[in-house]
Amino acid sequence: MINRLTALFSIPSYALLFLCMLLQGMGISLSAPFLSIYFTEQLGVSVGMFGIFLSVTLIGGIWISTLIGKRSDLGLNRKNIYLVATLCNALAYSGYLLIQDFTILFIYMTVFTALGAPGMAQLFAISREAVNKSNFTEHAFANSTLRSAFSLGFITGPLIGTLLIAAVGFKGIFAGTIGVFLLVALLIFLFLKSNTELKRNNAEVKVKSFRLSQNRNILLPFLILILMYIAHWTSTINTALFITNNLGGTTSDIGLVSSICAALEIPFMIILGLLSAKYSNRILMMCGAILGGVYYLVVINSGAMWQMLAAQVLLAVFVAVISAIGISYIQDLLPSMPGYASTLYSNSSTIGRLIGSLVGGGLASFVGYRYSFVFCFILIIISVIMLVVSGRHTVNEPQKLAV
Repeated sequence: MINRLTALFSIPSYALLFLCMLLQGMGISLSAPFLSIYFTEQLGVSVGMFGIFLSVTLIGGIWISTLIGKRSDLGLNRKNIYLVATLCNALAYSGYLLIQDFTILFIYMTVFTALGAPGMAQLFAISREAVNKSNFTEHAFANSTLRSAFSLGFITGPLIGTLLIAAVGFKGIFAGTIGVFLLVALLIFLFLKSNTELKRNNAEVKVKSFRLSQNRNILLPFLILILMYIAHWTSTINTALFITNNLGGTTSDIGLVSSICAALEIPFMIILGLLSAKYSNRILMMCGAILGGVYYLVVINSGAMWQMLAAQVLLAVFVAVISAIGISYIQDLLPSMPGYASTLYSNSSTIGRLIGSLVGGGLASFVGYRYSFVFCFILIIISVIMLVVSGRHTVNEPQKLAV
């Protein structure tokens, strides 16, 4: 494995992309675990309205990400796209510092969150192109290692966030996130090389003519990822409040749960990257889904914090699979369209968060935090069935795509 990592980090720009991913994970995790507490306690917003807020702020990002993703494969400068998106994310978090009125914050965040949405997909696309140009052939291992950097950032982020809240309040975690995004933008501007080679002819025809709805072999994996992300995000927005309301935990417990899961994700992602050389992405996705279902069953029946903490092992495997293997699952279907493939994966995450936010908040309001996890379990069962069905079909990159 040491030789694989050495070869991987010798690829131009890969180490820089790894660092940027690490910083983004740290910055986002400073505030993400505590957003539901901030909105309900500081802004006086209901859990259901908080879910609507999260959902609406994601809608514009789906359209913009798809638009940019396709055109980036035709020669748009990925560095500039990533740089602008990163700056927009910094501006988005500035809204938490400057705006206290919920309605104005709602509008502001909708705009800048959408503009920042293409960033993560372009980061993975830049990495894919860098790996393709090298002699390194283990794409899933490259994606797993890169994605593990995000989880590495999540180890320290929530703990630092807890300290910042205790010291200076919620403004501290938002200022920290803004600072991290600005640092990433500076690194991109100074050290990331631009891709200026235009894609033409057959590649251009494929990009322009591709229709997701007309290609079942790609649509099915896309829908599977959406269902898994709906389950994951539904549980994510309710976990913090489940801990405080049902298990009697504190904000420190919330940070600890998030950090434990993130810490465990890292070795699991690396292991999954190694296993991908022996097993198909579909098989690994299926194993992760099954363990995710077991996690939700444990949460449904949990009555103490130690059970929640122990269950993070199961959740870490599930998150590692959908985060690290999921993107390779899609990218390998469209190897000549890394920007669009990465965007499809990113959109599956965004749509999952969108629906999960709406459904999660509503379920918590009607059936309580504990029983909202039953819905997550049902989605996982459906995902496993779809994965089994998808194995009956040969999945290849389309050679002739219908207009």
